[in-house]
Amino acid sequence: MNGNVTALRAYAEAIDDDAVFEVWRTEMLAAGCRPRTVREREIMYRHYVRHIGKPAIEASRQDLMSWLSRPDLSPKTRQGYKSFLHTLYTTLQDAGLRADNPATRLPRSRVPRTEANPFTTAELERILAQPMYRRTRMMVLLAAYQGFRAVEIAAVAGDNIDWVERRIITREAKGGVEVWRPLHPMVWDLAQSFPREGWWFPGTKSRKGTHLKPSSVSNTVGQLIDRTGITGHRPHNLRAWFATELVEAGADLLTVQQAMRHASPATLRHYVRPSMGNIEKAMSALPIVATPSTPIASRASSGARGD
Repeated sequence: MNGNVTALRAYAEAIDDDAVFEVWRTEMLAAGCRPRTVREREIMYRHYVRHIGKPAIEASRQDLMSWLSRPDLSPKTRQGYKSFLHTLYTTLQDAGLRADNPATRLPRSRVPRTEANPFTTAELERILAQPMYRRTRMMVLLAAYQGFRAVEIAAVAGDNIDWVERRIITREAKGGVEVWRPLHPMVWDLAQSFPREGWWFPGTKSRKGTHLKPSSVSNTVGQLIDRTGITGHRPHNLRAWFATELVEAGADLLTVQQAMRHASPATLRHYVRPSMGNIEKAMSALPIVATPSTPIASRASSGARGD
C-alpha cells in the first residue's frame, strides 16, 4: 500500500499546475459548465496557487486553511472558496492524482443571516436625476426595471430584443438559462436610441468584437451611485429594489420568482424586504383575542393554577 502511495505521489509531483487545471477544466466542461464559469474558476485557481506558494497537487490541509483564514474574506466568499477547494481536490482524487482529499474535513463556513438591502424608490430617483451618459442610464434601467444582473446587462444586444412584441431575452444568466421577459416601458423608450443589431455595451480594445466585462458594468453604476452620495448599497441592490417593489405592488411570489429568473423561490429572501407599513398592516390583521378586563392580582392570593 505504501509503495502505491509513493508511486502515486511521484507521478503527481511530475504534473505542473497548468496540467492540474486542465484536468479540472475538462471535468467542468463535461459537467456542462459554461466557458465563463470555467474562466472564473481559473482566476480563482491561479490566485490560490500563488497564495500557497507550492504546486496545487502538493497542498496540505494546512495550506487550504491558510488560504481560507484570510481576514479580508467575507463569510460568503469564504464559503464559495471552500466549495471550490472541495470540488478541485475531489476531481484530482477521482482522476488518481491524489490518494487523499485535503478539503474533505475543512471547518464549516458560517455565513451570518442578513436581511435584503434594496434601494428605496427615493434613492433610485436621486440616481436617475444625476447627469450621465445614455448607456449608463440604460445600465441602471436594466438593473432596476428588468432586474438584470451585471453579467446579463453586459451581454445585451439589439438582437436580444423582439422589437414587435417588446420583449427581451436574457443572455449569460445563471445556469445558462435563456428566457424571454417583457420590456418595461422606461427601458423600451430608451431602447429606441440603441442599435437594433450588435452589442449595446461593446468592449474596449482588449475586448474588441465582444461586450464589456460584467465588472465594468458594476464599476460604472457603482461610480454613479457614489457621485449621488448614497452609501450602504452596491449596484446589485438595484435588482433587490426590482423584487421588493414587485412584492409591494401585490405580485405573487411565483411571478416575482419568474421575473427574477430564480430557480427557487427561497432565494427571494435575499432580495425582498417588505416595508414597515406592509408588515404593520399584516400584523394588524391578526385576530383580536378577548382578554380579562381585570388581571389576576397574584397566584398566591387567588390560589389559581396555570400559566
